[in-house]
Amino acid sequence: MFPKVYCLHNTRHAPKAFELDDSVRWNCRDDAFVCKFDAIEKEDPIQQFLVFTDGSWPEENSSAKVHIYLNEEKDRKLCTLTKSKRSFLWSKDDCKDGYELLSGDEKQIILSALLQGVSSVKSKTKDSVGLCSSPTNTSEGELMQKINETTPILAVQSATTPIIKGKNKKSSNLPTQTKLSNQLKSMKKESETEVPSTNGSAKKSNKRQLDKENVNSHSTPKLKSARCKGGSRIFGHGKTPESKRVLSSTETTGNDSAATHSEIKTVRCVDLPSRVPKPSSRWGHSICMVDDKTAVLIGGQGNKMQLSKDSVWTLDTERRSWKSSDITTDQIKPENRTGHSATYDPTMRCIYVFGGSKNSKWFHDVHMYDLDDQKWTLVKVNGKAPTRAYHSATLYRHELWIFGGVFPRPNLQPDGCDNELHIFSPVMEGWYKPIVTGDKPLPRSGHSANLVEDRLLVFGGWDFPFCYNDVHILDLTTLDWSSPKVLGEPPKPRCWSASSTLTNSRVFIHGGYDGDNPLDDAFIFDLDTFTWQTLVLDKKPSPRAGHASIRLCSNYESRNEDEIIIFGGGDNDGNFFSDMLSFYIPFVPAISD
Repeated sequence: MFPKVYCLHNTRHAPKAFELDDSVRWNCRDDAFVCKFDAIEKEDPIQQFLVFTDGSWPEENSSAKVHIYLNEEKDRKLCTLTKSKRSFLWSKDDCKDGYELLSGDEKQIILSALLQGVSSVKSKTKDSVGLCSSPTNTSEGELMQKINETTPILAVQSATTPIIKGKNKKSSNLPTQTKLSNQLKSMKKESETEVPSTNGSAKKSNKRQLDKENVNSHSTPKLKSARCKGGSRIFGHGKTPESKRVLSSTETTGNDSAATHSEIKTVRCVDLPSRVPKPSSRWGHSICMVDDKTAVLIGGQGNKMQLSKDSVWTLDTERRSWKSSDITTDQIKPENRTGHSATYDPTMRCIYVFGGSKNSKWFHDVHMYDLDDQKWTLVKVNGKAPTRAYHSATLYRHELWIFGGVFPRPNLQPDGCDNELHIFSPVMEGWYKPIVTGDKPLPRSGHSANLVEDRLLVFGGWDFPFCYNDVHILDLTTLDWSSPKVLGEPPKPRCWSASSTLTNSRVFIHGGYDGDNPLDDAFIFDLDTFTWQTLVLDKKPSPRAGHASIRLCSNYESRNEDEIIIFGGGDNDGNFFSDMLSFYIPFVPAISD
């Protein structure tokens, strides 16, 4: 069983099915399907189209995917559709080099779909991947649900136009919700065959970048509390002056009155069994989810201050097993590094690795790790790229948002921290710096930054020689910074903690370094109420900093709780970890008084 593939290019007609074409076959195992339509209708060129799948994906094969190519040319790949990413919206304004879609004098667009990870299609009929041959009783509500579940979040501005003061002056040609509703009505009237709705739920990829530890002269702290010129310690024994330290309100709120005592549960921390092979001990690495059951770990620094040579590992989150990745490249392979960011792009099925440091060497390069081809590519970029380590990176509306981080200064001056926002556009392959409003956070690195819907929550971090525990929120739709008054007892000032976005607009914070010692406590920040909650753990792991965390996708076993996996870290005393911990966080957890 494999889902059907459709293309919606005309709002006055139903989506058009991809049909099996024997003339397009790139190897003996993979069947190709083709969808053709006019590039110009009523003298108006096609401005955009939506490619999406409908139907059940094979449960037993998580590697199943659909590759979409332009004009039957395999070197012109538009996107990859998977079980977790079921649609792709092409827009003329957003596409690199405009992608000349016209095919000779025929004025026709030809899209090819290549099925991978499934057995060859035996039936050569048009119905094999096309629309159902008989009409269904799908309601308009179900059709709207189908569009909503498969349509990616649309950018308000064109990717080719920089953001100006939080608003884009260039109008968008992308469809609105009202237009989609009108499309559905038209589709029902003009087509006897309708698209069946899916039972799957929309999935949104939360990109979490954890900022880790680095060891460089004059810059980030050593494994032991380093001393700078004049004999003062870098973190000043964790005592932050009032002018720098942002303490939150100590007002507290009670537990959810709707929750009964039986619903309140302690957070369980489970030390997962170690299996060989597994990554070496390290901190300063990055890890990100790439599908429902797979995560990828990149980089880091371990024993004797050595950068991890076993740089890339893949984690099967169901079996809790690691596999070392053998990646090829036709270009320069990324140097081993720490303090970098690794961010997954579900549209292109790749991971962007940016920045970081290697001893006294700093990076501003962008490398792309193609998950389908298992291949590294150095991205040639336009614009001035920032040189950063221990920054945060967030994928939002198909762009990489970089905030903060540490950068080198000349001569013997200490390295500096940044509080600027930089954006990398993979479509334009270039950098630009937006104009933001509001009160920006103080410069920092080693902070956490988590995406919650259209808000970016920034917490903690450090700037020589101070640690922070303040909360700042960037509204990504208006580019406005705010620092809300929070309730509850805030965490101690810290840097290099692990963080993940939970369900119900919450963010999980664990561990970190307070300037003197590694930490083992855990917190939740609720963005709906701006409240801190100190979690009660049934079993605390070893104190650590520079570790990384991911949130697993919910399933039938975790309907009332989130599961967070944490890997690695260090204790700032020369010891590094390679253990893997699982935190089970109830929706209504037990809170410390």
